[in-house]
Amino acid sequence: MMKKLLNPFEYLPLRQAICWGVVAMILTSIFMWQVGLRATSLTQIDFGGGALWRVTVAQLILWLTFSVVLCLGGMIFSKSKVRFTDVAAYNLFARIPFDLSLLIFAIPSVKSIMGYATDGNFNAMLQHANALLIISMVSMVFAIAYFFWSYKAFAVATNVKNGKGVAVFFASYVLSYTASIYLLRLVA
Repeated sequence: MMKKLLNPFEYLPLRQAICWGVVAMILTSIFMWQVGLRATSLTQIDFGGGALWRVTVAQLILWLTFSVVLCLGGMIFSKSKVRFTDVAAYNLFARIPFDLSLLIFAIPSVKSIMGYATDGNFNAMLQHANALLIISMVSMVFAIAYFFWSYKAFAVATNVKNGKGVAVFFASYVLSYTASIYLLRLVA
């Protein structure tokens, strides 16, 4: 059971990965729209809000940008045949921990506390230091799970593993992160 949790991509059929990933993307888009969140990069959000179609297009941009860059990295560095469908499906499923981390904004007090942080209201932030610490720790756990799963998804889909796999994954993330900032401005 623990092996399946740590690396579900060894056991997860491609169709299930894409189905679960699409469901998660749709639910995340609706949730972000309802709560007033918007993506500003591959792994960052703010309280900009926006129409449902904009939030959904932003989710698609994030997924496809990272998938294309990971696939290209896999094609360059893998000795195996790399299929875009494998990379894209597993990458979408691997995003689920990040999507789940957004649920913390369903708690009204969390949204207001994080609003103090984005407004730069340091006195209010100091009053809620303990809550900010808890929010940060929870977010960190989900972020670690997201990056771990994303790397495992990449390694299984492309057969690029170990040191070379980590280096290619990291370079792909940095490139995708940077590209996503500019691409998301198209739907802002």
